[in-house]
Formats: sequence, C-alpha cells, structure tokens
Amino acid sequence: MNILYLLPGEGMSNDEIKRRDSIANSLTSSDIKVTVMEVGKGALSIESAVEEYMSIGPMLRKLVDIRKEKQYAAIIIGCAGDPGLSAARELMDIPVIGPAESSIHFACMISDRFSILTVLQAGIESQDSTRILVREKGLESRLASIEFVQMPIVDMWGTNRDAIIDQMVDGVLKAKQNGAGCIVLGCMSLAFLMLDDIIEKRTDIPIVNPLKTSIKTAEAFIDLNLMHSRITYPEADLAKLNTTVFDH
Repeated sequence: MNILYLLPGEGMSNDEIKRRDSIANSLTSSDIKVTVMEVGKGALSIESAVEEYMSIGPMLRKLVDIRKEKQYAAIIIGCAGDPGLSAARELMDIPVIGPAESSIHFACMISDRFSILTVLQAGIESQDSTRILVREKGLESRLASIEFVQMPIVDMWGTNRDAIIDQMVDGVLKAKQNGAGCIVLGCMSLAFLMLDDIIEKRTDIPIVNPLKTSIKTAEAFIDLNLMHSRITYPEADLAKLNTTVFDH
C-alpha cells in the first residue's frame, strides 16, 4: 500500500525531501510505503494566510492528476494547517488526512485540554488562524493556549535540531502553566525534527507529533476500509471543473 505525503508549494531542497521521505517511512507498518512529494508550485513555506491560500489552487490541480494515476491508497496534506482539506476530500476517491485534524483529536483522547506549539504567522505571534482551525473542529473549549517558536520554517529544514530545542521547551513549559495536559506540534517542520522524546523528557508532558498521527490515521483508514462521507464531502463534478477552473 502506498501513501502520498503531499507538500503544498515548491522550493524545498531535494536533500530535505529525501530526509523527510526516510523519516516518514521509518514510522510506517511494514506493508506501507510513503512517498514525499512537492506540488511543484506555490509558496516556499506556509507562514501566513496569503501563502496558505496561494498554495491551495496548485495543490488541487496536482490532486486531479494524482487521482488519474491511482497509485495511492491515501493522501496526507503535508502542512499542519490542513490547507484545502475539505476541497481535497471532494476531489479524491481515497482518504485525505489532515495532520492538524488528526492530531487535535488524538490530543483530546490524551488530556482534557491541550496546547498547540506553532510558528509565527507573518512574523508575529498571531493566534487567530490556529484558533479558527481548532474552532472549526468544535474543540476550542479544549484548547488551553497557543505557544510559539521564533525560528522561521525554512531554518528548521535539515538536521540542526539543537538550535530550536530550548525554544520548544520554553513554549511547552508555558503551555503547562496555562493548563495544558498535552502539546500538539502545530508545524510539520517542527514535527520532522523528531524531537518528541527529548521535549517530553525535559518537560514531563505528552507531545503529539502530527507526522506520526497523520501516518497512523492514514493507515487506520486503509486497514478499516474507511472513506470520508460523501454527504459531508460531496464528490466534485470533475467534468465541469475540467472545463472551467482546471482547463489551463
């Protein structure tokens, strides 16, 4: 079985894509292969609403081509903001998993309240987009706080993990003071640093890694033969879309 981890946007180095591919496949069951792929068009990283929205259109176009290929049993949107998740589910006839959605629901099974540790939005500590994401899931009452690391996403790419550990520990300790019982990492670049165990040992609080939860959720959907509801996510009219928005 093949799972596609689809990165919205373009510009990530081949070395970083290969690193992420290796990490993702280290987390799967023996019969599951993950392919990490960039859309090939869009923002370099998603750290603002502008970058998010500008990444969704190219991603949806890419998904139309992927649907035709029929190579994958499930798709993970490779961003912890779940950009374009509902639209992607309408387009695809296989499960599409959002790392944020899966992680938030895991967090609610771990503790009564959770905090999200995430990156700056357009260079500032803006909580609104993250709160909106949680609110849309109907779970804002379970959100203890939103904490931030100051490092830009592109500076996290690679193997330099030490530079951000102290920032993550500080954010997690603030979350504990604000009443969190567990922490959700709100950025996939944070997730791919694979610092969960280190941060847990230094802070004594469970860390929910969206890379791990999204892969295991995708595997569960495949194993249980589950598919998103066509009542909630009606199948897209591809014949119409191919003559309008996807015609060029």
